[in-house]
Amino acid sequence: MKRQLIRKNIMLMISTFLVFFLVVIISLYSFWQQQTKSMVSLVLEEVQLEYNEFIGTPSDFVNEFRTTSGRRITLLDEHGFVIADSHDPEIGQDKSNRPEIENLGSVATRNSATIGIELVYMATRLDDQNILRVAIPMQSQVIMYSTILWILCGVSIVVITLYYFGLMRVNKNLLAPWEKVKIGLQNLAEGRYQVIALTSPYPEINDLLHEMNQINLETDKHLRSIETYQIQLKEILNELKQGVMLFDQNESLVYFNDDAKYAFDLTEEFYDKPSYYMIRDLQIKQAISDVNRDYQNRVFDVKHEGKTLEVKVFHVDAEGRNKTKATVLVLLKDVTQERAIEQIKRDFFSHASHELKSPLTAIKGLAELIEQHMIQEEEIEKTAQKIVKQTETMTALVEDMLMLSRLENLKEKSYVDVDIVKTLQEVIDSLKPLADSKSMKLHAKTVPLRGFCDPVDLQKLFKNLIENAIKYSEDQKKVDITLSREQDVMVFSVKDQGIGIAQEHQQRVFERFYRVDKGRLDGGTGLGLAIVKHISMKYNGTIDLKSSLSRGTTVTVKMHI
Repeated sequence: MKRQLIRKNIMLMISTFLVFFLVVIISLYSFWQQQTKSMVSLVLEEVQLEYNEFIGTPSDFVNEFRTTSGRRITLLDEHGFVIADSHDPEIGQDKSNRPEIENLGSVATRNSATIGIELVYMATRLDDQNILRVAIPMQSQVIMYSTILWILCGVSIVVITLYYFGLMRVNKNLLAPWEKVKIGLQNLAEGRYQVIALTSPYPEINDLLHEMNQINLETDKHLRSIETYQIQLKEILNELKQGVMLFDQNESLVYFNDDAKYAFDLTEEFYDKPSYYMIRDLQIKQAISDVNRDYQNRVFDVKHEGKTLEVKVFHVDAEGRNKTKATVLVLLKDVTQERAIEQIKRDFFSHASHELKSPLTAIKGLAELIEQHMIQEEEIEKTAQKIVKQTETMTALVEDMLMLSRLENLKEKSYVDVDIVKTLQEVIDSLKPLADSKSMKLHAKTVPLRGFCDPVDLQKLFKNLIENAIKYSEDQKKVDITLSREQDVMVFSVKDQGIGIAQEHQQRVFERFYRVDKGRLDGGTGLGLAIVKHISMKYNGTIDLKSSLSRGTTVTVKMHI
């Protein structure tokens, strides 16, 4: 802009000076013509007057001028033939075709072949019918007017130079504020608001800069508000832990968040591309197309890279990227764990109802036999014992189910300082009658150990592992119990000499209600090892099971307590 402004001003000034010079030259030329004619006319009148007063021949008159004046005087007869010439001794030449002879009283200018300089000619007819012609040199006049032109050129150069520097100064004052405006707008575009200083010598420009400052301030506030809104919206959409995608009427992608990006490996290149560029699942693509057509929402599950995704496809009326009209909203949620938990719950209730049904059926049948007096009196006590045993089985099952529910759903941790060795000894003492009934020995090897935990968890862990070792071992066997510490990890191990577990069952014994021998009726709930597994997970622990048929089983639990 600065260069264009200077160039246009210089061109305007040069054009003005050219017009000025043209007018001056034309005026000088016209003035020179008038002055020349006037001067030659005066000289001619002067010579004519002297000729009229001269006493002698025309040749004598001309000869006298030849010696006394630098003017060229020529006398011609009435037909234009030379009688005498102050600068040419030859006479009788025909000059009738000269412009000043043909048009008496007019001025003619040309280079004289006789004396070799440019002369101004003028002629008039005398009283004796002869023609008097006077010529004066142009050199002096040319020099004068050339000097005037050079002076004008010099003055013009000085004026142009002064005008140029003045123009630069004015332009600097005029353009400097706009450079500040440019820098201010650039900073604003980069997110940095900067006040433009009001330093212009022109009040009007300062007023304009003040308005620009106000506009920039409001724009900055608006941009920051939009930026904050976009950041908040992005954070909210990313914290939803759901993939969010928007498509337009042509099924082209107009927005996606981070979860959708990771789910389908999306990049910026996928914007404004049809859905089939990034989505391979036919069900999702068909749902997008259907919602665009009939505006009916869809909800369904799909398998994607080993995960279960809950897909919700909604019709929306929103504005997406680059003012693009979004018509379809796709929400993607990873429900793999939720679906697995739902399946586990269904299996759990199915197994629980089955496990409760057996003792309830037995209790009901025995009670009906007693009610119908179909049991002999000496068998009533034995029947009552069976009912009590089934009741105890149900009680143990309910307790284990409540324990599992507590481990899965209780978020608050009520930990206390526990003497772990003492807790283990109490559990061993409570199981000693069961071991004695099978003539088994419980051998415990411990080290002093305390931990910060829930004592109920430890009691259940110890009891279930030791009780299983006793129940699934033959009479007169030994169970080795070891309690130790490795750095900050509690290590608890139970080794029996029981029937062992086949290799194909070892990965599933920690599942709810799973039994190696489906036909055993030992009063177990099928939840003991599942409880052990959940307690270990609660304390970021691990379980190691080593077993072989008829060679016993060793279970080692490591927990951070």
